[in-house]
Amino acid sequence: MIKERNTKQKSVILSAVQGTKTHPTAEQVHAMISEDMPNLSLGTVYRNLNRLAEIGTIRRISVINSPDRFDGDLSPHHHICCTECGRFCDFFDIDYDNDLDGVIEEKSGFASVKHETVFYGKCPDCKIIELN
Repeated sequence: MIKERNTKQKSVILSAVQGTKTHPTAEQVHAMISEDMPNLSLGTVYRNLNRLAEIGTIRRISVINSPDRFDGDLSPHHHICCTECGRFCDFFDIDYDNDLDGVIEEKSGFASVKHETVFYGKCPDCKIIELN
């Protein structure tokens, strides 16, 4: 097994993702930490985010027609995205169905199945704008 290197950059990137509930994109993470680490390239941020997601330290969330977002909360939950403004939030109001993973695993023959659910709609602010 390859030992994972812990660098200052990786630590700062991880702290930025875990320290927010906004589900930032790589560019947003880069902007968040650029004042403290002005020489850190966007490419380094992308590489570290991808690696942290690969090893399961953070969650990568794929969003239709948008850059991937990253979540430091690894608890089972869903997400909801506004189709107008792009607002992206955790959604805990319905139970995460762990049984679904087992059913899919059993019926498909795949192993270690997990799922991500992103709901799409208009957020309350965009809905109000539409009504006016």
